[in-house]
Amino acid sequence: MNVYIKHINRFLTVAGCVFLQQQAHAQETLKQETIDIISNYRPKLRDAAKLNLTASLPGFDTTRPKLQYQVPALNLYFMYQPVPLKPLALGKDSLDKLQNNFIKAGFGNLSTPLIQAGFGSGRNDKYNFGIYGSYTGSKGDIKNQDYSALNVLASGTYFTPILEVNGAIGFDRNEVHYYGYDHSLYTFSKGDVKQAFSQFTAQAGVKNRPLNDWAFKFEPSAKFIYFSDSYKRKEPTVIIKVPVSKQLFEDIYIRAEGVFDLSSYKQDDQPQFNNNVVAIHPALEIIKPRFVLHAGVNPTWTNKKFYLLPDIVNESHIIYKKVILSSGWTSYINKNSYRNLVNQNPFLASYGSGILNTRVEEKYTGIKGTLGSHFNYNTKFAAVTYYNMPLFVNDSLDGKTFYTKNEEELKAFNLHAEVGYIQEEKFQVRASVDWFNYTKQKTEVKPWGLVPFQFDAFAQYTIAKKLHLNTNLYFLGSSYYQLPNKDFAKNKSAWDMNAGANYDIGKNFNLWINANNLFNSHYQRWNGYQSYGLNLVGGVMIKF
Repeated sequence: MNVYIKHINRFLTVAGCVFLQQQAHAQETLKQETIDIISNYRPKLRDAAKLNLTASLPGFDTTRPKLQYQVPALNLYFMYQPVPLKPLALGKDSLDKLQNNFIKAGFGNLSTPLIQAGFGSGRNDKYNFGIYGSYTGSKGDIKNQDYSALNVLASGTYFTPILEVNGAIGFDRNEVHYYGYDHSLYTFSKGDVKQAFSQFTAQAGVKNRPLNDWAFKFEPSAKFIYFSDSYKRKEPTVIIKVPVSKQLFEDIYIRAEGVFDLSSYKQDDQPQFNNNVVAIHPALEIIKPRFVLHAGVNPTWTNKKFYLLPDIVNESHIIYKKVILSSGWTSYINKNSYRNLVNQNPFLASYGSGILNTRVEEKYTGIKGTLGSHFNYNTKFAAVTYYNMPLFVNDSLDGKTFYTKNEEELKAFNLHAEVGYIQEEKFQVRASVDWFNYTKQKTEVKPWGLVPFQFDAFAQYTIAKKLHLNTNLYFLGSSYYQLPNKDFAKNKSAWDMNAGANYDIGKNFNLWINANNLFNSHYQRWNGYQSYGLNLVGGVMIKF
Protein backbone atom coordinates (compact mmCIF):
# COMPACT_ATOMS: atom_id res chain seq x y z
CA MET A 1 0.00 0.00 0.00
CA ASN A 2 2.88 2.36 0.73
CA VAL A 3 4.29 1.75 -2.76
CA TYR A 4 0.91 2.61 -4.22
CA ILE A 5 0.91 5.92 -2.33
CA LYS A 6 4.44 6.69 -3.55
CA HIS A 7 3.29 6.42 -7.20
CA ILE A 8 0.46 8.81 -6.49
CA ASN A 9 2.86 11.29 -4.90
CA ARG A 10 5.10 11.12 -7.91
CA PHE A 11 2.17 11.77 -10.13
CA LEU A 12 1.09 14.77 -8.10
CA THR A 13 4.65 16.15 -8.12
CA VAL A 14 4.93 15.90 -11.93
CA ALA A 15 1.53 17.41 -12.33
CA GLY A 16 2.50 20.29 -10.09
CA CYS A 17 5.65 21.01 -12.06
CA VAL A 18 3.75 21.02 -15.34
CA PHE A 19 1.19 23.36 -13.82
CA LEU A 20 3.88 25.76 -12.76
CA GLN A 21 5.48 25.65 -16.15
CA GLN A 22 2.16 26.34 -17.76
CA GLN A 23 1.73 29.32 -15.55
CA ALA A 24 5.26 30.49 -16.48
CA HIS A 25 4.62 30.09 -20.06
CA ALA A 26 1.10 31.12 -20.22
CA GLN A 27 1.52 31.93 -23.76
CA GLU A 28 2.57 28.46 -24.67
CA THR A 29 0.17 25.68 -25.63
CA LEU A 30 -0.47 23.04 -22.80
CA LYS A 31 0.50 19.42 -23.49
CA GLN A 32 -1.69 16.61 -22.00
CA GLU A 33 -0.12 13.33 -20.70
CA THR A 34 -1.66 10.33 -19.02
CA ILE A 35 -0.22 7.60 -16.69
CA ASP A 36 -1.82 4.22 -16.72
CA ILE A 37 -1.73 2.18 -13.42
CA ILE A 38 -1.84 -1.45 -14.39
CA SER A 39 -2.38 -3.10 -10.92
CA ASN A 40 -2.19 -2.60 -7.14
CA TYR A 41 0.92 -3.84 -5.23
CA ARG A 42 0.33 -6.72 -2.85
CA PRO A 43 3.29 -7.45 -0.57
CA LYS A 44 3.79 -11.06 0.81
CA LEU A 45 5.91 -12.39 3.64
CA ARG A 46 8.34 -15.18 2.95
CA ASP A 47 7.60 -18.55 4.59
CA ALA A 48 9.48 -18.92 7.88
CA ALA A 49 11.94 -21.73 8.21
CA LYS A 50 10.83 -24.33 10.94
CA LEU A 51 13.21 -26.17 13.24
CA ASN A 52 12.30 -29.83 14.04
CA LEU A 53 13.58 -30.79 17.55
CA THR A 54 13.51 -34.36 19.06
CA ALA A 55 13.85 -34.68 22.91
CA SER A 56 16.07 -37.45 24.36
CA LEU A 57 17.07 -38.51 27.95
CA PRO A 58 20.65 -38.18 29.04
CA GLY A 59 22.66 -41.36 29.60
CA PHE A 60 22.90 -43.10 33.01
CA ASP A 61 25.68 -42.00 35.30
CA THR A 62 27.15 -45.19 36.74
CA THR A 63 30.02 -43.65 38.64
CA ARG A 64 29.81 -43.84 42.47
CA PRO A 65 30.46 -40.49 44.10
CA LYS A 66 33.02 -40.39 46.82
CA LEU A 67 31.80 -38.28 49.68
CA GLN A 68 34.17 -37.08 52.32
CA TYR A 69 33.03 -35.62 55.64
CA GLN A 70 35.06 -33.78 58.12
CA VAL A 71 33.52 -33.78 61.63
CA PRO A 72 35.39 -31.54 63.98
CA ALA A 73 36.26 -33.04 67.34
CA LEU A 74 34.14 -31.71 70.20
CA ASN A 75 35.52 -31.95 73.65
CA LEU A 76 33.24 -31.24 76.63
CA TYR A 77 34.74 -30.25 79.94
CA PHE A 78 32.50 -30.35 83.02
CA MET A 79 33.17 -28.50 86.20
CA TYR A 80 31.74 -31.36 88.37
CA GLN A 81 32.48 -35.06 88.74
CA PRO A 82 29.56 -37.60 89.08
CA VAL A 83 29.34 -39.50 92.35
CA PRO A 84 29.38 -43.32 91.85
CA LEU A 85 26.19 -45.19 92.82
CA LYS A 86 26.38 -47.92 95.43
CA PRO A 87 23.40 -50.38 95.46
CA LEU A 88 21.89 -51.08 98.85
CA ALA A 89 20.54 -54.45 100.01
CA LEU A 90 16.77 -54.81 99.51
CA GLY A 91 14.66 -55.71 102.49
CA LYS A 92 12.56 -58.89 102.50
CA ASP A 93 9.04 -58.42 101.14
CA SER A 94 7.00 -60.58 103.50
CA LEU A 95 3.27 -60.80 104.13
CA ASP A 96 1.73 -60.60 107.55
CA LYS A 97 1.62 -63.88 109.37
CA LEU A 98 -1.72 -65.58 109.04
CA GLN A 99 -3.78 -66.55 112.04
CA ASN A 100 -4.35 -70.12 110.94
CA ASN A 101 -5.61 -71.46 114.25
CA PHE A 102 -8.63 -70.61 116.36
CA ILE A 103 -10.64 -71.95 119.28
CA LYS A 104 -14.22 -70.80 119.80
CA ALA A 105 -16.23 -71.68 122.89
CA GLY A 106 -19.55 -70.54 124.31
CA PHE A 107 -22.71 -71.49 126.16
CA GLY A 108 -26.34 -70.44 126.08
CA ASN A 109 -29.83 -71.15 127.32
CA LEU A 110 -31.55 -74.43 126.38
CA SER A 111 -28.38 -76.07 127.71
CA THR A 112 -26.54 -75.18 124.51
CA PRO A 113 -22.76 -75.67 124.50
CA LEU A 114 -20.75 -74.68 121.42
CA ILE A 115 -17.13 -75.60 120.79
CA GLN A 116 -15.27 -75.05 117.51
CA ALA A 117 -11.58 -75.35 116.71
CA GLY A 118 -9.53 -75.10 113.55
CA PHE A 119 -5.82 -75.55 112.82
CA GLY A 120 -4.09 -74.87 109.50
CA SER A 121 -0.66 -75.01 107.93
CA GLY A 122 -0.66 -71.45 106.56
CA ARG A 123 1.01 -70.31 103.35
CA ASN A 124 3.14 -72.87 101.59
CA ASP A 125 4.10 -73.33 97.96
CA LYS A 126 4.22 -77.12 98.22
CA TYR A 127 1.26 -78.08 100.39
CA ASN A 128 -1.44 -76.93 102.79
CA PHE A 129 -3.66 -78.74 105.24
CA GLY A 130 -6.22 -78.03 107.91
CA ILE A 131 -8.20 -79.71 110.69
CA TYR A 132 -11.62 -78.58 111.88
CA GLY A 133 -13.94 -79.83 114.61
CA SER A 134 -17.19 -78.64 116.20
CA TYR A 135 -19.79 -79.76 118.72
CA THR A 136 -23.13 -78.27 119.72
CA GLY A 137 -26.48 -79.39 121.08
CA SER A 138 -29.66 -78.19 122.79
CA LYS A 139 -32.46 -79.39 125.05
CA GLY A 140 -35.87 -77.93 124.33
CA ASP A 141 -38.85 -77.31 126.56
CA ILE A 142 -40.68 -80.35 125.15
CA LYS A 143 -39.83 -83.79 126.45
CA ASN A 144 -37.20 -85.52 124.31
CA GLN A 145 -36.69 -82.33 122.23
CA ASP A 146 -32.94 -82.85 122.28
CA TYR A 147 -30.31 -82.89 119.57
CA SER A 148 -26.53 -82.81 119.22
CA ALA A 149 -24.10 -82.51 116.29
CA LEU A 150 -20.43 -83.54 116.13
CA ASN A 151 -18.31 -82.79 113.03
CA VAL A 152 -14.62 -83.50 112.40
CA LEU A 153 -12.84 -82.82 109.09
CA ALA A 154 -9.22 -82.96 107.95
CA SER A 155 -8.21 -81.93 104.42
CA GLY A 156 -5.07 -81.03 102.52
CA THR A 157 -3.60 -80.26 99.11
CA TYR A 158 -0.19 -81.05 97.63
CA PHE A 159 1.16 -79.04 94.69
CA THR A 160 3.56 -80.22 91.98
CA PRO A 161 4.62 -78.28 88.87
CA ILE A 162 1.93 -79.97 86.79
CA LEU A 163 -0.54 -81.51 89.28
CA GLU A 164 -2.63 -80.53 92.29
CA VAL A 165 -3.47 -83.49 94.55
CA ASN A 166 -6.11 -83.09 97.27
CA GLY A 167 -7.70 -85.33 99.86
CA ALA A 168 -10.02 -85.19 102.86
CA ILE A 169 -11.35 -87.41 105.61
CA GLY A 170 -14.23 -86.65 107.92
CA PHE A 171 -16.68 -87.97 110.48
CA ASP A 172 -20.14 -86.65 111.39
CA ARG A 173 -22.55 -87.77 114.08
CA ASN A 174 -25.96 -86.14 114.43
CA GLU A 175 -28.31 -87.23 117.17
CA VAL A 176 -32.05 -86.42 117.14
CA HIS A 177 -35.13 -87.71 118.95
CA TYR A 178 -38.60 -88.52 117.64
CA TYR A 179 -40.51 -86.11 119.86
CA GLY A 180 -43.27 -85.23 117.37
CA TYR A 181 -46.00 -87.34 118.97
CA ASP A 182 -49.00 -86.41 121.10
CA HIS A 183 -47.46 -86.25 124.57
CA SER A 184 -50.87 -86.45 126.22
CA LEU A 185 -51.50 -89.88 124.65
CA TYR A 186 -48.06 -91.47 124.46
CA THR A 187 -45.09 -91.75 126.77
CA PHE A 188 -41.69 -92.75 125.42
CA SER A 189 -38.36 -92.93 127.13
CA LYS A 190 -35.41 -91.16 125.58
CA GLY A 191 -33.92 -94.45 124.46
CA ASP A 192 -37.11 -95.40 122.62
CA VAL A 193 -37.08 -92.29 120.42
CA LYS A 194 -33.36 -91.77 120.01
CA GLN A 195 -31.90 -91.70 116.51
CA ALA A 196 -28.22 -91.14 115.71
CA PHE A 197 -26.81 -90.81 112.19
CA SER A 198 -23.14 -91.54 111.64
CA GLN A 199 -21.25 -90.73 108.46
CA PHE A 200 -17.66 -91.51 107.58
CA THR A 201 -16.26 -89.79 104.46
CA ALA A 202 -12.99 -90.18 102.56
CA GLN A 203 -12.24 -88.50 99.26
CA ALA A 204 -9.29 -87.88 96.96
CA GLY A 205 -8.79 -86.00 93.72
CA VAL A 206 -6.20 -84.74 91.29
CA LYS A 207 -6.21 -81.70 89.03
CA ASN A 208 -3.70 -80.80 86.34
CA ARG A 209 -2.17 -77.35 86.23
CA PRO A 210 -2.07 -76.43 82.51
CA LEU A 211 0.61 -74.06 81.30
CA ASN A 212 -1.82 -72.08 79.15
CA ASP A 213 -5.56 -71.60 78.64
CA TRP A 214 -5.60 -73.84 75.55
CA ALA A 215 -4.30 -76.90 77.34
CA PHE A 216 -6.24 -80.04 78.13
CA LYS A 217 -7.77 -79.97 81.63
CA PHE A 218 -8.94 -82.84 83.77
CA GLU A 219 -10.04 -83.15 87.41
CA PRO A 220 -10.99 -86.71 88.43
CA SER A 221 -12.16 -87.35 91.98
CA ALA A 222 -13.38 -90.27 94.07
CA LYS A 223 -15.48 -90.14 97.24
CA PHE A 224 -16.46 -92.93 99.62
CA ILE A 225 -19.30 -92.45 102.14
CA TYR A 226 -20.41 -94.92 104.78
CA PHE A 227 -23.76 -93.89 106.29
CA SER A 228 -25.53 -95.68 109.16
CA ASP A 229 -28.04 -95.04 111.96
CA SER A 230 -29.18 -96.44 115.31
CA TYR A 231 -31.58 -98.92 113.69
CA LYS A 232 -28.85 -100.89 111.91
CA ARG A 233 -29.45 -99.27 108.53
CA LYS A 234 -26.27 -99.17 106.48
CA GLU A 235 -25.63 -97.49 103.16
CA PRO A 236 -22.13 -97.37 101.63
CA THR A 237 -21.75 -95.10 98.58
CA VAL A 238 -19.01 -94.59 96.00
CA ILE A 239 -19.07 -91.44 93.85
CA ILE A 240 -16.56 -91.10 90.99
CA LYS A 241 -16.44 -88.00 88.78
CA VAL A 242 -14.15 -87.51 85.77
CA PRO A 243 -14.56 -84.03 84.23
CA VAL A 244 -12.37 -83.09 81.26
CA SER A 245 -12.29 -80.01 79.03
CA LYS A 246 -10.35 -78.70 76.03
CA GLN A 247 -10.31 -75.31 74.36
CA LEU A 248 -10.70 -75.83 70.61
CA PHE A 249 -10.59 -72.22 69.47
CA GLU A 250 -10.37 -68.83 71.11
CA ASP A 251 -13.97 -68.92 72.36
CA ILE A 252 -15.09 -72.53 71.80
CA TYR A 253 -14.68 -75.26 74.42
CA ILE A 254 -15.60 -78.90 74.54
CA ARG A 255 -16.37 -80.44 77.93
CA ALA A 256 -17.38 -83.86 79.19
CA GLU A 257 -17.94 -85.45 82.59
CA GLY A 258 -18.52 -89.03 83.63
CA VAL A 259 -20.45 -89.56 86.88
CA PHE A 260 -20.73 -92.87 88.73
CA ASP A 261 -22.91 -92.72 91.87
CA LEU A 262 -23.19 -96.26 93.26
CA SER A 263 -24.78 -97.14 96.59
CA SER A 264 -26.30 -100.14 98.35
CA TYR A 265 -28.75 -100.22 101.27
CA LYS A 266 -29.29 -102.91 103.86
CA GLN A 267 -31.26 -102.93 107.09
CA ASP A 268 -30.43 -105.56 109.68
CA ASP A 269 -31.19 -108.99 108.18
CA GLN A 270 -33.40 -107.76 105.32
CA PRO A 271 -32.38 -108.17 101.66
CA GLN A 272 -29.92 -105.66 100.23
CA PHE A 273 -30.82 -103.53 97.23
CA ASN A 274 -28.75 -101.17 95.09
CA ASN A 275 -29.42 -97.66 93.91
CA ASN A 276 -27.09 -96.56 91.10
CA VAL A 277 -26.88 -93.54 88.82
CA VAL A 278 -24.44 -93.44 85.90
CA ALA A 279 -24.32 -90.43 83.59
CA ILE A 280 -22.16 -88.83 80.91
CA HIS A 281 -22.33 -85.08 80.36
CA PRO A 282 -20.81 -84.05 76.99
CA ALA A 283 -21.26 -80.39 76.02
CA LEU A 284 -20.04 -77.72 73.65
CA GLU A 285 -19.56 -74.21 75.03
CA ILE A 286 -19.27 -70.91 73.18
CA ILE A 287 -18.04 -68.13 75.47
CA LYS A 288 -17.95 -64.60 74.11
CA PRO A 289 -17.96 -61.26 75.96
CA ARG A 290 -21.68 -60.74 75.26
CA PHE A 291 -22.89 -64.27 74.54
CA VAL A 292 -22.57 -67.65 76.28
CA LEU A 293 -24.02 -70.94 75.05
CA HIS A 294 -23.77 -74.31 76.78
CA ALA A 295 -25.27 -77.07 74.62
CA GLY A 296 -25.16 -80.70 75.63
CA VAL A 297 -27.08 -83.87 76.37
CA ASN A 298 -26.90 -86.13 79.41
CA PRO A 299 -27.24 -89.86 78.71
CA THR A 300 -28.20 -91.26 82.13
CA TRP A 301 -28.79 -94.78 83.44
CA THR A 302 -30.52 -95.34 86.78
CA ASN A 303 -31.76 -98.69 88.06
CA LYS A 304 -31.99 -100.30 84.61
CA LYS A 305 -33.69 -97.26 83.02
CA PHE A 306 -32.15 -95.02 80.38
CA TYR A 307 -32.85 -91.31 79.89
CA LEU A 308 -31.47 -88.87 77.33
CA LEU A 309 -31.68 -85.57 79.20
CA PRO A 310 -31.30 -82.09 77.66
CA ASP A 311 -28.71 -79.64 78.96
CA ILE A 312 -28.98 -76.28 77.16
CA VAL A 313 -28.20 -72.92 78.77
CA ASN A 314 -27.86 -69.52 77.07
CA GLU A 315 -26.91 -66.04 78.30
CA SER A 316 -27.15 -62.95 76.06
CA HIS A 317 -26.23 -59.42 77.12
CA ILE A 318 -28.99 -56.99 76.16
CA ILE A 319 -27.11 -54.20 77.96
CA TYR A 320 -23.56 -55.31 78.68
CA LYS A 321 -23.34 -56.70 82.23
CA LYS A 322 -26.42 -54.71 83.27
CA VAL A 323 -29.22 -56.67 81.61
CA ILE A 324 -28.46 -60.31 80.75
CA LEU A 325 -31.15 -62.57 79.33
CA SER A 326 -30.72 -66.09 80.67
CA SER A 327 -32.72 -69.10 79.48
CA GLY A 328 -32.35 -72.84 79.42
CA TRP A 329 -33.79 -76.31 79.18
CA THR A 330 -32.20 -78.69 81.64
CA SER A 331 -32.99 -82.08 83.13
CA TYR A 332 -31.21 -84.15 85.78
CA ILE A 333 -31.63 -87.00 88.27
CA ASN A 334 -32.03 -86.42 92.02
CA LYS A 335 -30.88 -89.58 93.73
CA ASN A 336 -33.22 -90.56 96.55
CA SER A 337 -30.77 -92.53 98.65
CA TYR A 338 -31.41 -93.01 102.34
CA ARG A 339 -28.71 -90.48 103.21
CA ASN A 340 -30.14 -87.81 100.89
CA LEU A 341 -33.71 -88.26 102.17
CA VAL A 342 -32.59 -88.07 105.81
CA ASN A 343 -30.80 -84.80 105.06
CA GLN A 344 -34.19 -83.42 103.96
CA ASN A 345 -36.21 -84.90 106.83
CA PRO A 346 -34.23 -86.35 109.76
CA PHE A 347 -37.39 -87.95 111.18
CA LEU A 348 -37.73 -90.43 108.30
CA ALA A 349 -38.10 -94.00 109.59
CA SER A 350 -39.11 -96.05 106.57
CA TYR A 351 -36.99 -96.71 103.50
CA GLY A 352 -37.45 -99.58 101.10
CA SER A 353 -36.68 -100.92 97.65
CA GLY A 354 -39.75 -99.24 96.14
CA ILE A 355 -38.28 -95.74 96.33
CA LEU A 356 -37.41 -94.35 92.89
CA ASN A 357 -35.02 -91.59 91.90
CA THR A 358 -36.53 -88.26 90.86
CA ARG A 359 -36.14 -86.95 87.34
CA VAL A 360 -36.42 -83.15 87.21
CA GLU A 361 -37.09 -81.26 83.99
CA GLU A 362 -36.89 -77.46 84.02
CA LYS A 363 -37.54 -74.88 81.30
CA TYR A 364 -36.76 -71.35 82.41
CA THR A 365 -36.00 -67.81 81.39
CA GLY A 366 -34.96 -64.76 83.37
CA ILE A 367 -32.96 -61.56 83.59
CA LYS A 368 -29.90 -60.89 85.72
CA GLY A 369 -27.09 -58.36 85.88
CA THR A 370 -25.52 -55.54 87.86
CA LEU A 371 -26.58 -51.96 88.56
CA GLY A 372 -23.65 -49.65 89.12
CA SER A 373 -20.73 -51.04 91.07
CA HIS A 374 -22.64 -52.29 94.13
CA PHE A 375 -26.04 -53.74 93.13
CA ASN A 376 -26.66 -57.12 91.55
CA TYR A 377 -29.88 -58.97 90.80
CA ASN A 378 -31.13 -62.27 89.41
CA THR A 379 -34.63 -63.32 88.37
CA LYS A 380 -35.91 -66.59 86.94
CA PHE A 381 -39.30 -67.94 85.93
CA ALA A 382 -39.47 -71.68 85.29
CA ALA A 383 -41.87 -74.46 84.46
CA VAL A 384 -40.74 -77.53 86.44
CA THR A 385 -41.89 -81.13 86.24
CA TYR A 386 -40.92 -83.73 88.86
CA TYR A 387 -41.18 -87.43 87.95
CA ASN A 388 -41.28 -89.89 90.90
CA MET A 389 -41.11 -87.26 93.62
CA PRO A 390 -40.97 -88.61 97.22
CA LEU A 391 -43.42 -86.84 99.57
CA PHE A 392 -43.18 -87.11 103.37
CA VAL A 393 -46.23 -88.24 105.32
CA ASN A 394 -46.65 -88.92 109.07
CA ASP A 395 -47.04 -92.55 110.02
CA SER A 396 -50.51 -93.66 111.09
CA LEU A 397 -49.48 -95.18 114.45
CA ASP A 398 -48.35 -92.30 116.66
CA GLY A 399 -47.23 -89.76 114.03
CA LYS A 400 -43.73 -89.33 115.38
CA THR A 401 -41.95 -90.62 112.25
CA PHE A 402 -42.42 -90.21 108.51
CA TYR A 403 -42.53 -92.41 105.48
CA THR A 404 -42.55 -91.50 101.80
CA LYS A 405 -45.23 -91.60 99.13
CA ASN A 406 -44.25 -91.57 95.50
CA GLU A 407 -45.76 -88.80 93.36
CA GLU A 408 -45.59 -90.05 89.80
CA GLU A 409 -45.73 -86.61 88.16
CA LEU A 410 -45.80 -83.20 89.84
CA LYS A 411 -45.89 -79.94 87.88
CA ALA A 412 -45.13 -76.49 89.23
CA PHE A 413 -44.30 -72.93 88.22
CA ASN A 414 -41.33 -71.45 90.01
CA LEU A 415 -40.40 -67.78 90.45
CA HIS A 416 -37.01 -66.94 91.90
CA ALA A 417 -35.76 -63.42 92.54
CA GLU A 418 -32.77 -62.09 94.46
CA VAL A 419 -31.06 -58.75 94.87
CA GLY A 420 -27.88 -57.80 96.67
CA TYR A 421 -25.79 -54.79 97.63
CA ILE A 422 -22.09 -54.97 98.52
CA GLN A 423 -19.89 -52.13 99.72
CA GLU A 424 -16.46 -53.69 99.99
CA GLU A 425 -16.15 -55.52 103.32
CA LYS A 426 -17.99 -52.90 105.33
CA PHE A 427 -21.61 -53.51 104.42
CA GLN A 428 -23.56 -56.06 102.43
CA VAL A 429 -27.19 -57.08 102.19
CA ARG A 430 -28.90 -59.80 100.20
CA ALA A 431 -32.55 -60.86 99.82
CA SER A 432 -34.10 -63.74 97.89
CA VAL A 433 -37.56 -65.21 97.38
CA ASP A 434 -38.72 -68.56 95.98
CA TRP A 435 -42.33 -69.20 95.07
CA PHE A 436 -43.67 -72.54 93.83
CA ASN A 437 -47.15 -72.88 92.43
CA TYR A 438 -47.87 -76.60 92.39
CA THR A 439 -50.48 -76.80 89.66
CA LYS A 440 -50.98 -80.50 89.12
CA GLN A 441 -50.12 -83.77 90.84
CA LYS A 442 -50.96 -87.11 89.26
CA THR A 443 -50.87 -89.54 92.19
CA GLU A 444 -51.38 -87.68 95.48
CA VAL A 445 -54.03 -85.20 96.53
CA LYS A 446 -51.57 -82.57 97.75
CA PRO A 447 -47.80 -82.01 97.60
CA TRP A 448 -47.20 -83.25 101.15
CA GLY A 449 -44.44 -81.42 103.04
CA LEU A 450 -43.33 -79.10 100.23
CA VAL A 451 -42.96 -75.42 101.16
CA PRO A 452 -44.58 -73.25 98.44
CA PHE A 453 -43.06 -69.91 99.49
CA GLN A 454 -39.80 -68.98 101.16
CA PHE A 455 -38.12 -65.62 101.83
CA ASP A 456 -34.57 -65.10 103.04
CA ALA A 457 -32.72 -61.86 103.85
CA PHE A 458 -29.17 -61.40 105.13
CA ALA A 459 -27.28 -58.28 106.22
CA GLN A 460 -23.81 -57.67 107.59
CA TYR A 461 -22.22 -54.44 108.81
CA THR A 462 -18.74 -53.67 110.18
CA ILE A 463 -18.07 -50.69 112.45
CA ALA A 464 -14.52 -49.40 112.84
CA LYS A 465 -13.14 -52.77 111.69
CA LYS A 466 -13.80 -54.17 115.17
CA LEU A 467 -17.53 -54.64 115.64
CA HIS A 468 -19.19 -57.01 113.16
CA LEU A 469 -22.98 -57.22 113.10
CA ASN A 470 -25.09 -59.71 111.12
CA THR A 471 -28.70 -60.77 110.87
CA ASN A 472 -30.85 -63.30 109.02
CA LEU A 473 -34.58 -63.04 108.40
CA TYR A 474 -36.63 -66.01 107.17
CA PHE A 475 -40.23 -66.61 106.17
CA LEU A 476 -41.69 -70.06 105.57
CA GLY A 477 -45.01 -70.51 103.86
CA SER A 478 -47.56 -73.05 105.05
CA SER A 479 -47.32 -76.61 103.68
CA TYR A 480 -49.83 -79.46 103.47
CA TYR A 481 -49.71 -82.56 105.67
CA GLN A 482 -51.89 -85.65 105.68
CA LEU A 483 -54.03 -86.62 108.69
CA PRO A 484 -54.41 -90.22 109.89
CA ASN A 485 -57.95 -90.30 108.41
CA LYS A 486 -56.49 -89.44 104.97
CA ASP A 487 -57.79 -85.89 105.19
CA PHE A 488 -55.35 -82.99 104.96
CA ALA A 489 -54.45 -79.75 106.74
CA LYS A 490 -51.82 -77.00 106.52
CA ASN A 491 -49.07 -75.86 108.85
CA LYS A 492 -49.04 -72.19 109.77
CA SER A 493 -46.60 -69.86 108.03
CA ALA A 494 -43.90 -68.37 110.25
CA TRP A 495 -41.22 -65.72 110.57
CA ASP A 496 -37.80 -66.49 112.04
CA MET A 497 -34.96 -64.10 112.71
CA ASN A 498 -31.37 -64.62 113.87
CA ALA A 499 -28.80 -61.98 114.83
CA GLY A 500 -25.17 -61.99 115.89
CA ALA A 501 -22.33 -59.71 116.91
CA ASN A 502 -18.55 -60.09 117.12
CA TYR A 503 -16.14 -57.66 118.73
CA ASP A 504 -12.36 -57.88 118.27
CA ILE A 505 -10.28 -57.28 121.38
CA GLY A 506 -6.80 -56.76 120.06
CA LYS A 507 -5.48 -59.16 117.46
CA ASN A 508 -6.01 -62.51 119.16
CA PHE A 509 -9.29 -62.28 121.06
CA ASN A 510 -12.89 -61.96 120.00
CA LEU A 511 -16.16 -61.78 121.90
CA TRP A 512 -19.29 -63.06 120.18
CA ILE A 513 -22.99 -63.57 120.78
CA ASN A 514 -25.70 -65.19 118.65
CA ALA A 515 -29.45 -64.91 119.09
CA ASN A 516 -31.62 -67.48 117.31
CA ASN A 517 -35.39 -67.16 116.78
CA LEU A 518 -35.68 -63.63 118.09
CA PHE A 519 -39.46 -63.70 117.53
CA ASN A 520 -39.68 -66.77 119.80
CA SER A 521 -42.07 -68.34 117.28
CA HIS A 522 -42.86 -72.05 117.76
CA TYR A 523 -43.54 -72.99 114.18
CA GLN A 524 -43.46 -76.47 112.59
CA ARG A 525 -41.43 -77.24 109.49
CA TRP A 526 -42.53 -80.87 109.70
CA ASN A 527 -45.91 -81.69 111.14
CA GLY A 528 -45.67 -82.41 114.87
CA TYR A 529 -42.14 -81.07 115.31
CA GLN A 530 -42.24 -77.71 116.98
CA SER A 531 -39.13 -75.55 116.67
CA TYR A 532 -37.04 -74.28 119.55
CA GLY A 533 -37.88 -70.90 120.99
CA LEU A 534 -35.48 -68.05 121.64
CA ASN A 535 -31.92 -69.30 121.97
CA LEU A 536 -29.03 -67.06 123.11
CA VAL A 537 -25.44 -68.29 122.87
CA GLY A 538 -22.31 -66.28 123.64
CA GLY A 539 -18.64 -66.81 124.27
CA VAL A 540 -15.06 -66.03 123.30
CA MET A 541 -12.80 -66.91 120.39
CA ILE A 542 -9.00 -67.07 120.47
CA LYS A 543 -7.03 -66.67 117.22
CA PHE A 544 -3.35 -67.48 116.87
